Amino acid sequence: MLRLPVPVDGTSHLAWLDSRAEALRADPWKSDSSWDNGRPLLLWCLLRDQFAHMKPVEESLNSGAVFVYDAEWDPERMILAAPDVVLCVNDTPYDVARCLDAARAAKIPSLVVQDGMLEWRCQYENPLFGSGGGPPQHQPVLADKIACIGPSSARHIASWRNAGKVEVTGMPRLDYLPAAGTVPSAKPGRRLLVMTAKKPAFNREQMDVTLRSLGDLKAALQARPDVTVSWRLTKDLDRRLGVRNRLQSATSEDLVDALLQADAVITTPSTAILEAMQAGRPVACLDYHNAPRFVATAWTISAPQHIAPVLTELLHPPEAKMAFQCCCLDDALRHDGCSATRVAALVHKMAVAGREARHSGGELRFPVCMVESGNFPVIPAYSSLQYLYPEQEVFQMNDGEALQVRLARAQKENEILRGHLASRHAGFWMGLLLRKAGERWRSFPRSFLSRA
Repeated sequence: MLRLPVPVDGTSHLAWLDSRAEALRADPWKSDSSWDNGRPLLLWCLLRDQFAHMKPVEESLNSGAVFVYDAEWDPERMILAAPDVVLCVNDTPYDVARCLDAARAAKIPSLVVQDGMLEWRCQYENPLFGSGGGPPQHQPVLADKIACIGPSSARHIASWRNAGKVEVTGMPRLDYLPAAGTVPSAKPGRRLLVMTAKKPAFNREQMDVTLRSLGDLKAALQARPDVTVSWRLTKDLDRRLGVRNRLQSATSEDLVDALLQADAVITTPSTAILEAMQAGRPVACLDYHNAPRFVATAWTISAPQHIAPVLTELLHPPEAKMAFQCCCLDDALRHDGCSATRVAALVHKMAVAGREARHSGGELRFPVCMVESGNFPVIPAYSSLQYLYPEQEVFQMNDGEALQVRLARAQKENEILRGHLASRHAGFWMGLLLRKAGERWRSFPRSFLSRA
């Protein structure tokens, strides 16, 4: 996908990219080259989805930057375009990591934009990440910097050997909330919104626990005819629970509409906690998993006996707990002003540092805090990966040469498989389909075939 704003001088962006590449071949990275005078920044976004995280930054920079949304994640193509900064929201995919490595080698700054709050099961029990033998999320961050959504995320991510990489910017995707306006909730409240995360579970056991917690909540609410309940559930949970789902789409617009029509919120661990808090709604976290929490809430439901007292307080929230919720929000989410503007300023500073490093031939370095008011205490460093994920053999290996050989073997195997996949045309897939159909036909019982 390629999405480019209107050029400041009316020239074709493709022609500009060509002229930029041609100028770089003749005079690589010269910061005062004529092609660069007055030109916007070129920002290379390694995204196939989650564009909502970049759109506010794109709007903030306006004509000051050209955003190229690259769905191919091809390092050679990226380097040829000579971007000023490489952006992404997830550095765990293999090809994104290759692009970040290539950018580092070429002294092109890179920035990860944190896409949501930290959640324990996602971090430590997600089969895609460390516990499943995959690359641990943010342990460490592969880019030069990470734009953290709040001080608490920055503290934890910094402790994962990223102390010089964290910047507290806030979350651009949530800048819409103040603009949407806040409708005061009724007191006492009577309208309850029950939500689940986009991914409420990471394995079958977790899904069963989540469904059980929702079932207990549903039973308790049936005994409260004074409460009007709206269910906003994901992953077919509404059908399994037997409730009417008000989820129209997994967009911020749909969520804010639901929040403004509610007086209180109960949700499984999700970034929606922060959105509900920012909308001024009392929020309870429904968490039968009883896992450690990166984001604190004033109310928690981790067992059936918690439901009734928590529900009573949500509809009549004590001032002390609402004040505590405000403190929780301030620690989890930076929301003083425009987050997109802070990310845009960070991108610009990183681009300047990159140009200076390439021009001087020196090392690409960044200050510890490039965003104002981003100071926070750093907690002690976490244990190494071999202790965090003891069940995974790959993290127990400390022999550098053995790991290099293992990596080379995996890269070569990946290259061979990619070549095989690229050579498979329509005839291959048709032949495969016919072979599968033949195997299925031959697997039918003889008695069935004779009757047919």
